Order: sequence, then structure tokens, then C-alpha cells
Amino acid sequence: METEIIVEKEEMVLDLAGVGPRLISYLIDVIILGVIGGVLNYASAGVGGTVGSIILFLGGLVSVAYYTYFFGNGQTPGMMAMKIKLIGTDGTYPIGYGKGFLRWIGMIISAMVILFGYVWILIDKKNQGWHDKIAGTYVVNV
Repeated sequence: METEIIVEKEEMVLDLAGVGPRLISYLIDVIILGVIGGVLNYASAGVGGTVGSIILFLGGLVSVAYYTYFFGNGQTPGMMAMKIKLIGTDGTYPIGYGKGFLRWIGMIISAMVILFGYVWILIDKKNQGWHDKIAGTYVVNV
């Protein structure tokens, strides 16, 4: 499914990723983070006290680091499995860590309003969720 989009006075033909591959890639990433979180949670329960609290805090940072790193490099492991990637609306690839972090913040915002920021992908002509619009990204097929 090729879609022509005019981006900053230049025409780019993009093969925008559909909702299915995007959802499956997200679920793969959630499973990876869930396993890491489960291990850290188990480790913190065994230690308890201040050390346990520090381990749980580090578990929260894992999500930030995971998405910032992989978004910044253009693909999470889930995206790699589904053969999709992130590009900037100006065609930039990879998008960089700043935009990667901004997209992670956008994912939180997308989820906060009864997941409507994610549902927006179904409505938007460019298949962008709020997090994509906030970070200035498209998800395209590789």
C-alpha cells in the first residue's frame, strides 16, 4: 500500500505500515519489557528494603531506555520482527535519541486518554498516532 505524502515541499512515496504489524510489534516489545520487569520485580522482592526499591526504580528506567534507544535507532526488536521502521516526517532515518525519547513521551500521552492516541492510527490518513505526530514520525514497511 503506497501512499504519496508531501513532506516539507518534497514528494516522498511511503509504504506506510498498517495497524496489524504495528500492534504485533508493540506486543512483542511489551512481552520483552514484561520479562525484564518480571525478573527485576522478583529480584527486588528477594532483597527488599532500600535495595529492592532501587531495583524497582531501575525497572522503570528500563522502559525509557529501551524505547529511547530503539526508537532512536529506527526499530525496536518488535519492529524488526514485523519488518517496519520509524522515519522522520522529513525522511530522516534513523530519527535519533531526542525524537525517540519524545515519541516515548507521546506514547504515554496516547495511552492516557483512554488509548485514543493509539486509536487515532485508524482514523488518520497518514496512519499516525498522537505519539507519531508529537515526535514527527511515520511508521513504514521496510
